[in-house]
Amino acid sequence: MAAGPVLTQLQEPYQASRHISTTTTVAHTCRMCVIRWLWCTLVLVTVAGGTSSRPPNILVFLADDLGIGDLGCYGNTTIKTPNIDRLASEGVKLTHHLAAAPMCTPSRAAVLTGRYPSRYGLVGNASMWSIVITHVASRVALPLDEVTLATALSAANYTTALVGKWHLGSHCDFLGRNCSGPLNYGFHSFFGIPVTLFQEFRGPRVFWKFPLDDLEYQGLAGSWMALLAGVVVTGRMLGLRRRMMVPLLLISNLLMFLLWFRITHSSNIKNWLALMSPWLFRMANSMLLRDGKVVEQPIRLDGLSQRLVQESRQFLAQHANDDRPFFLFHSFAHVHTPMFSAPHMAGVSRHGRYGDNVEEMDESVGAVLDALREYGLEENTIVYFTSDQGGHIEAIDYDGQRIGGHNGRFKGGKAQGGPEGGIRVPGMYRWKGHLPSGTIVDTPTSLMDLMPTLLDLAQLPPMQQLLPEAAHKELDGMSIAKLLTSDTTTTEPRIMLHHCRQVIHAVRLSQGKHVYKMYLKRQRWFPGGSQCGWGHLQGCNCAADVDDVSHQPHLYDLSRDPYEDDDPISPDTEEYQEVVSLLQQYVKEWSARVTYPPSLLNNRSLMEWNPWLQPVCLTC
Repeated sequence: MAAGPVLTQLQEPYQASRHISTTTTVAHTCRMCVIRWLWCTLVLVTVAGGTSSRPPNILVFLADDLGIGDLGCYGNTTIKTPNIDRLASEGVKLTHHLAAAPMCTPSRAAVLTGRYPSRYGLVGNASMWSIVITHVASRVALPLDEVTLATALSAANYTTALVGKWHLGSHCDFLGRNCSGPLNYGFHSFFGIPVTLFQEFRGPRVFWKFPLDDLEYQGLAGSWMALLAGVVVTGRMLGLRRRMMVPLLLISNLLMFLLWFRITHSSNIKNWLALMSPWLFRMANSMLLRDGKVVEQPIRLDGLSQRLVQESRQFLAQHANDDRPFFLFHSFAHVHTPMFSAPHMAGVSRHGRYGDNVEEMDESVGAVLDALREYGLEENTIVYFTSDQGGHIEAIDYDGQRIGGHNGRFKGGKAQGGPEGGIRVPGMYRWKGHLPSGTIVDTPTSLMDLMPTLLDLAQLPPMQQLLPEAAHKELDGMSIAKLLTSDTTTTEPRIMLHHCRQVIHAVRLSQGKHVYKMYLKRQRWFPGGSQCGWGHLQGCNCAADVDDVSHQPHLYDLSRDPYEDDDPISPDTEEYQEVVSLLQQYVKEWSARVTYPPSLLNNRSLMEWNPWLQPVCLTC
């Protein structure tokens, strides 16, 4: 699609280096095939000649719900994160690093694809059937034609592995005999969590319930006794022998048990989106998979972090001396609720269970980084650390203890559309001997930049050349390799969109010394704060708890007012009129050029639990 005037004016200078035209002729496709063949040949020749010239290894750490205010290197003085702080001091720290979505599933999709998740429907919508994938045994997933970082690196002869949280669709076959999940997206191996952690995973959960003070259960008990009496009376009237009566009674009991199970565990369950009881939800979704097979069910939470670290260390040990480079994606279970820690990490923090979780995650980062050093991999491994979105500031445990993250002075948090607290996240790159150490970059960057940046740093072809069949996939991320490798912060103008599901809530313009942010919708918070209530399932509904200000957008210059403490820029100023006019035109052109498909997460037939796809471990 042709770029509009505003897109051309602001983005064309750097867009040409990261996008290939969506109009692809047959000749162009053939040329891409030849380029890919030549590149693969070059890689093989290089490997045959020795490993010193091979592309670098890649290690990505992705935290879950970690607030930018939780780390020492971003100003926290009460939670100890020495290993992550060391990673920042030995590399490049990004202070204006932005998630593409404020929720797990869409944000993680954007990290791996370099594209807004609205482009391929992996977001909820205003009706809010769901905003993340909730079941292992559902049919919703990242579309198979989307190209991930793992797919691109596999095409560049990398060995790829995912350890930890996935949450982008399981692809389970009949009876859950194989849930291939990430293996469909370029990962050669997987050990971890197919969905996410839920508070219900903290067991045990009650299976048998028959409260006789409940009218529904009173009716069930009466029906049960009436059915059994009816079977006995009818059998005697018909002169049935005992050997006939016993099967009839067993069948009657089984039918009533199934009715009880439906009432108790999978029908009219209130206050829970998954429409399942906590017991059934835990049994159906709390599991660890290894390459599509269940190896632990339910998950033993305490010690999970250490088991994931051990898996990553084993991967590094196995591939330390390979001819092929590797890509290891270590995706933490921390610091998502529920809070859990190994015994030696319980009670170590001044911030209760949440602080313990942050410090345990930091310990895990240190253990994996130590493995790089032990196996002689530090000098030729690019390391990247970030979080999928900001902290869940409303999260409170059952005992009233706060278990959500801290977003520093930024307002808002997880699940909110445009506020900084939900999308401004930690970010750092380290590549010893190649990237400067102790460098801080204040220029706005995105988690979607990961794929083009890593390919650029590794001197690999762009994704569209590695995979010519994906030449029509327009990336929304861009390479920030020059920002990371030079001492200049001068960049071309850049515009970023901030969505609530499929609706644009805010637009950001980075231009020269200014970073403007235009709100089209503002989150409606509780008085005196920037959150919406308290509770482990509580959060702001960015599709409902908002005020529409698109008739006169609110504009901030974040370079002057980074925490949006002051009033918005006055609409009477020339600055406001010029910037808002420019960004409104950009949104108009974007909406005309890019059509979002229907929401996959709002498709109940895809999202709901499918018992015939349910994986079960009979030996766990």
